[in-house]
Amino acid sequence: MKHQTFYKDDFVEIFAQANEVFIKTFKPGLPLNQFNAILLSLPQIQITNFSTLNDALKIASQSPQKFGQLKERIVISVTPDELKAFVTFNLPKEELEIKNRENLIIETYEVLKKKNITFGIKKDLFFGDLETGKKYVIAEGMPAVDGEDCKIRMYELEEPRPEIKEDGKANYYELKLINKVKAGDWLGERIDATEGFPGKTVYGTTIYPVRGKNYPLPYDRNTVYEVVQDKKVVLYSKTDGAVNYFGDKITVSNYLEIDGDVDFKTGNIIFDGYVTIKGTVTDGFYVEATKDIEISSPIGIGNVKGIKSREGSIYIKGGISSKGSAQISAKKNIYTKFVDNAKLSCGGIAHIGFYCINSTVEAKEVFIESVKGNIIGGQIKAEVKTTVPVLGSQLEPKTVIVLTGFDRKKLTKTLEDIGEKINKLKEEQKDLKLYMSKIDPSKEMTSRQAAEYNSKVQRLSELKGELKSLEEEKKNIARYLKAKGEGEVAITKKVYPNCIIIIKNMQTEIKESCLATTFFAADGEIKRI
Repeated sequence: MKHQTFYKDDFVEIFAQANEVFIKTFKPGLPLNQFNAILLSLPQIQITNFSTLNDALKIASQSPQKFGQLKERIVISVTPDELKAFVTFNLPKEELEIKNRENLIIETYEVLKKKNITFGIKKDLFFGDLETGKKYVIAEGMPAVDGEDCKIRMYELEEPRPEIKEDGKANYYELKLINKVKAGDWLGERIDATEGFPGKTVYGTTIYPVRGKNYPLPYDRNTVYEVVQDKKVVLYSKTDGAVNYFGDKITVSNYLEIDGDVDFKTGNIIFDGYVTIKGTVTDGFYVEATKDIEISSPIGIGNVKGIKSREGSIYIKGGISSKGSAQISAKKNIYTKFVDNAKLSCGGIAHIGFYCINSTVEAKEVFIESVKGNIIGGQIKAEVKTTVPVLGSQLEPKTVIVLTGFDRKKLTKTLEDIGEKINKLKEEQKDLKLYMSKIDPSKEMTSRQAAEYNSKVQRLSELKGELKSLEEEKKNIARYLKAKGEGEVAITKKVYPNCIIIIKNMQTEIKESCLATTFFAADGEIKRI
């Protein structure tokens, strides 16, 4: 059998037959460091039996001893995703020199061809320095670019935020409560998911992208319509009205705008929807609506019969000046510039811009907005907290603040329960989105499949509404828990005598003026800091 000699001197001969490597020893005594140098010059040899090699160097023997095998001259490896191929040259140094590069290129391309690697070959590799045993990237595929999910942008309701302006001449109390639109106004849009771009492996195989996910665009079809524009779906209002959301479904509710006063010309107003009154409500008249009510006149209202929002909030820009007969009530919040001899009740926060005089106010929380604001006389009844800069006055009218208080442990537990429920609903939402990402509604479905798909779409819409409601409740409870103790009265500037603080049926009376003071219930008593 023919053999290939790699090295020969007076001591040893190293040669190969087929892929096996042998050593023949002519005489012992070859220094070990010299032999190691010989092996380093032969990178194509892989030692498989060190003991045989060691014995052969010590004892002369005309019989060849097998101690290794030949490595592949050019080794190609590919990553599991088939996007990169590496080459390792197990060749003597001289075969990697530039003068021999043409032969190296031909041999390397032959190996690549046998491995079926055809795409992304890096020819530039052969123009630089190469080392034996070092791994180089020889080919690189092109990854697929997955499609982007649809992008949904919806009409954003402005959160009511009272703005106080005190310029020395006039005090302004500005707020936007109702989000009004006209027929044809933009309400939202969805830019459809994209297909993505295919890629290629180093074998030239196409890598198909994952198409982006399209999610439903929920809207009330009675008041909103969609227009398909190229790869975009745009929502517009069918009618004049007030924008709001039912769950996560956008809708345009009934809206009534009185361009003037509520008086004998209009009569009392009872309306199923949102109401804006650009003027005032004349004494003795009544306004009731299911949703939000705005009264925009800077002069406010006086001895009205009543203003009532059954499901929403009320904003009275100019304040309330009554003789004890005006009753204002809302399920959510009340926003007004001032209150004078009136009765207010709401299920949320009573925001009062500047002052509250000789009035009865009931709310979850009462907040006087202005840093100069005050409560003088009357009774404030809140559940969680009352915040006011100045309580009482130098004339010392009887002023009562009553807090029913709350159970902190119970409220904390409720917050934890809501958090757990939110997490469960989000998991359900995730599962529904995964299901919908696998369904193409444009393809034909059986009646059963269509019914299941529509049911999932409906449930996804309901989930968004439930989550929105729970997040709002979580936000409110977190706000309540910021109150000190289990009910707090925060007086940020000064409190006068003849003011009575009652928290959780415990009472304290202010007998001397004092500066900023906070009262709160804790450990079965009213504490003061």
